[in-house]
Amino acid sequence: MLSRSVRIPSFFHIGKGTLANIKNILDVEGVDHSKCLVISGKNFTKITADVVKKSIGGEINQVSIVNSGLDSISEVQRKIQEFSPSLVIGVGGGKVLDVTKYCSYKINNTPFLAIPTVLSNDGISSPVAVVQTEQGINSLGTNPPVGIIIDTEIVRNAPLETILSGVGDLISNISAVEDWNLAGMYAGEKVDKFAEILARNSAEGFMQLVGSNQCDLIPLADRDDILTLLAESLIQSGIAMSLAGSSRPCSGSEHLISHALDGMLNFAKPHGIQVGLATIFTTAIRGKEVSNLISLYKKIGFPTRPEDMGISTSTFADAIKNAPNTRKGRFTILNLVSEKEVQEALKIAYGYRT
Repeated sequence: MLSRSVRIPSFFHIGKGTLANIKNILDVEGVDHSKCLVISGKNFTKITADVVKKSIGGEINQVSIVNSGLDSISEVQRKIQEFSPSLVIGVGGGKVLDVTKYCSYKINNTPFLAIPTVLSNDGISSPVAVVQTEQGINSLGTNPPVGIIIDTEIVRNAPLETILSGVGDLISNISAVEDWNLAGMYAGEKVDKFAEILARNSAEGFMQLVGSNQCDLIPLADRDDILTLLAESLIQSGIAMSLAGSSRPCSGSEHLISHALDGMLNFAKPHGIQVGLATIFTTAIRGKEVSNLISLYKKIGFPTRPEDMGISTSTFADAIKNAPNTRKGRFTILNLVSEKEVQEALKIAYGYRT
């Protein structure tokens, strides 16, 4: 029989106060932490990194990076080469974790532990790092983290926008898997059903929990059950990408629209919020009901119209037109629809015509 192996994290721990228990977690999981290098940002994440250092103890070095640019990547790689750590720990948001993941992979394939301080995207557990290269920003293959530790007390104190971004990135899976199946039908692309199921179920399970809540407005940061499920679901999305060997199960037409917006706006909005908003449109363009999705968004304070994010009607419509050009090899619903259908879907999704 044919079988396959998939690279995924060996463990993850999510809960209140996990940072104070890191040393014990690493001991139980059998991770060598005798010589750690901690990578963080320079502000809030550095404070969290200091807590991590104190919790682990022993021989630890630390470097704080400014961004995901070439200078920061070179600095982290130099530190790994000089210090030769047994474990590299990334503490921060997506940029910090991607730089740490990439550099630890490139330099001696050093084990990497991810400690997210925000729940803003599904790249936490994936074997992909989005970093700056001499050719621009690229998604590069790496190893996934050896483990993931998430302290709900840390992520709840991050800006609400970061939690909403994670929600949007997760819910966009329902659009991405539809596009993947279209690519299978029209472009002959192979669809991995295990990855599809994992991506779809992670989104739908979260939506079911939020949708079943009777509150008119849910304070996400105050709900441990929702934060925990969001963290678990984002990790599942990353594993779905590992199964697929690409971002396909979690990135479709809604991500292309977001990429187009990135190139058009002077200051792009958070990625997850852009793709979550675009998912209303991509749901409408498929002829599916959008009212339940909009109701769910309103319940958590998520934007439901481009204007809610300071994006004009014409800009969003232009982003839809430009979206297929942002990744020409990715077949989506946008390759099949007419301008008239786009206009009708815009009206259904956001209540306007351009």
